[in-house]
Amino acid sequence: MEQAHITASELARRIDVNRHTLRRWRGGEIIRPDCRKVLACLPHLKLTHQQSQSLLQAAGCSSDEPTQPHLSDTNSVLSPFVAGQPIVHPQQFCGREEIIDNIAQLWRSLPLQNIAITGQRRSGKSSLLHYLKHVLPQRLAPNYRTVLIDFKEARMRQQSSLLQHLLKGLGLPGLTGCSLVNFEEMLSFHTIEYPTLVLMDDIEYGLAAEDLSQELWWGLRSVQHNYCYGRLGFLLSSRSAPAVLAQQQGKSSPFFNVFCYQVELPKFTQTEAACLIARSPITFADHERERIMAQAQGEPAVLQEACIAHLRQLEKEKLTP
Repeated sequence: MEQAHITASELARRIDVNRHTLRRWRGGEIIRPDCRKVLACLPHLKLTHQQSQSLLQAAGCSSDEPTQPHLSDTNSVLSPFVAGQPIVHPQQFCGREEIIDNIAQLWRSLPLQNIAITGQRRSGKSSLLHYLKHVLPQRLAPNYRTVLIDFKEARMRQQSSLLQHLLKGLGLPGLTGCSLVNFEEMLSFHTIEYPTLVLMDDIEYGLAAEDLSQELWWGLRSVQHNYCYGRLGFLLSSRSAPAVLAQQQGKSSPFFNVFCYQVELPKFTQTEAACLIARSPITFADHERERIMAQAQGEPAVLQEACIAHLRQLEKEKLTP
């Protein structure tokens, strides 16, 4: 099993199998491995479509049989494709390896840097943050904490609820009716023990919230620099640069000017698109695969929707006498 930019131990962790089991697969000691796990390998390996099919065939996962049970067989089976909502299960996430590697590299040492991810609607920003929340502690060190804040949630647009959520994520005592002053005092008296990564999704909703004033953003900058000893890092996602959004909302703050790594989420590469398509439990014909990739033009949401539609059609055809 050839891999690119990933160790056997890391691959085993991502697909939730013991690394010794993976080595037995590669050594041919296990003749027929679990096809669902083999399928889960594909998004993490930089393979062509033909290589993916060869791997499935070598594992005994033939193209004319599902590589996972039908979705109605058990509630625990994950859909191969997701559309209309963020991807929250790490095994359903696909692609973005270069961006994830760059983020992990920035956060391997102190002080933790601030990162901004921008992208158009439905480009996969929320899915990326959910994936980072799950995988960063494994990629970096077990003592790393991750805190996800989705500003589309009403409670995250209320200062007291937001600050209490942050305190909990930082492993500090909670405060009823937490004010910014209380929050700053808590950080000044209690040292953050572990490196903590705060992932803020859709920052534009937070900036537009009346209860999240300019003073709050100044306060976050202050506690990060004065009390956290480099152990607190922020990653923001938005449709455009956070500093520009803050200025538009009249909430400019030095907090938004210290993001050393800013990247616009690109479209899927052909390799990423092919890896996603290869997840189908029923193999897509080459001409259908090419049609879907041409239709999607690298747009992750369009690609997922097209894959769902074609998979449903194939399932109907299998049920038709």
